[in-house]
Amino acid sequence: MSDFLALVGIIVAIVLGLGAIGATIFVYRKQSPRREFTYSVEASPLVSTQVRGLDKLSVAFDGVPLSHPYLVTVNVASTGRADIASSSFDGGKPILFDLNVPVLAQLGHKTSTDTVGARLRFAEGDTAIALDPSLLPKRYRIRAAYLCDGEPHVVPRIELADISIREESRPTVYRAVARSQRAALVTATSSAIVAALATVFSWIISQQIQR
Repeated sequence: MSDFLALVGIIVAIVLGLGAIGATIFVYRKQSPRREFTYSVEASPLVSTQVRGLDKLSVAFDGVPLSHPYLVTVNVASTGRADIASSSFDGGKPILFDLNVPVLAQLGHKTSTDTVGARLRFAEGDTAIALDPSLLPKRYRIRAAYLCDGEPHVVPRIELADISIREESRPTVYRAVARSQRAALVTATSSAIVAALATVFSWIISQQIQR
């Protein structure tokens, strides 16, 4: 009987230990939420260089001929577990995406919610797209498209204090698959631990019955 109680005590201690570890991780994540700024800049020519008779084709914007028109799409997002405050913009400086070619026009601008004031902006003829110091709530996203003349060479200038900065290089579907794989791994590990504890407990019971 003493062996049985000892083994039960071990199982209870393991369960309580796992619970304490889980609670510690939960409290840490709540008290120290990770803030993350994610961005991507994609540029694509409006006219392919492989088109036949390209020398006879003329592209113009507002009556002004364009020699190498490009469409630039900018995505920014607050992808962490907490909001990014406007005070996180180091020195009150805006985030800049310098394309190194003149930006001619904004062709579209969309945000995940209209209740947040953060917006991308540009000055016609300037080479940079800017995001002024603003509150960026978690899961807040901005997507905007711009027209420029010439192939962009993007230089991001992002100065955020205590914020993780990540360039979004993988498509959303791959990130979703990675998250589901991590969730599946955690679930499988938890199930294995529970199954192992159940097996041990069943063995203990069977040993006691045989006695």
